[in-house]
Amino acid sequence: MESIARLRGLLPAEVGEALAARAGDVRELRLRAGRPVQLRCASGEWLSRAPLKADELDRILDALMDYSWYAREAELREGFFTLSDGCRVGVCGRLVWDGERVTGMAEAGSLCLRFARAVPGCADVVWPRLLDRDGLPFSTLILSPPGLGKTTLLRELARRLSEEGRNVCIADERHELAACHRGVPTLDVGPRTDVMDGCPKAAAIPRMLRAAAPEVIIADEIGGAADAAALAEAVRCGVRVIASAHAGGFRQLYRREGLAGLDGVFELGALLGGAPGHIAEIRKIGEEWHAFRTGNLRGGGVRAVRKRPVRLCPAQGGDAGGAGRGDQGAADADAQAAGAGGGGAVRLGV
Repeated sequence: MESIARLRGLLPAEVGEALAARAGDVRELRLRAGRPVQLRCASGEWLSRAPLKADELDRILDALMDYSWYAREAELREGFFTLSDGCRVGVCGRLVWDGERVTGMAEAGSLCLRFARAVPGCADVVWPRLLDRDGLPFSTLILSPPGLGKTTLLRELARRLSEEGRNVCIADERHELAACHRGVPTLDVGPRTDVMDGCPKAAAIPRMLRAAAPEVIIADEIGGAADAAALAEAVRCGVRVIASAHAGGFRQLYRREGLAGLDGVFELGALLGGAPGHIAEIRKIGEEWHAFRTGNLRGGGVRAVRKRPVRLCPAQGGDAGGAGRGDQGAADADAQAAGAGGGGAVRLGV
């Protein structure tokens, strides 16, 4: 991988040798000023004996940005930039805040490099359940906490759908899915795949609908209402969509208010968990999501809280008896309502 070869010449000798020895296994490289270097691999973790000096971190960051903070300014405001082979470099440090928005980054204190790689075969488990009778994919949302392989799975699904004869479009806002260089993918996303690179998904998706006549649109890390609205419009235009979102489970997904616009967009949900690339569960989420949000699914919806006056002192005499009965009645009603909404998840098998 290009980034690993490049980094080996920038890192301290101990770290460079460790990275080269684990090149096929490494998932993340974490550099923190004044602390040991951390390699996170599929097989475990490695820490350097010596801490990384602050000037070493600055030198590495400058080299990765080709010695031009100005060229990376817009990306740094978002906390990351992407290398030409799709390696994502997250940057933490001192941001410049003008009272309303982040205008830049003044100093960096740590880097997190996440290595993009194609993993042929990682979609084998989900593939048979993804396609309808016509060979088109159900609109599917892949969810998990960070670092469990959502992007890798999306990339493999794009490749396979493209090789099966489908016109695929990728909204690659963070340059991670296709790792385009001068507009051309450097990772294998299939022969019939078009990529809109470096553009917010909410802007890229309608442009792809007009420009490329996609059958399937793929997007990574749906984050808010604008992304949700763009995907919903694509579905209304007859396009299938496959996307990913951060969530630890289906109920966490359903409760994300920023994604409320996705209610009714996706037919299937695939939950990753346990280990990178492991699919813990696939379920139908179309009707379930709507039922949860409207309160018609056990444990779903948001029930209004009964408002009661605040008592500043204990009630006396007759007031005490009346208040006690009224409060008890309200408590019983709330208990019954909570009982109707409680319980475990309703599992809808695919």
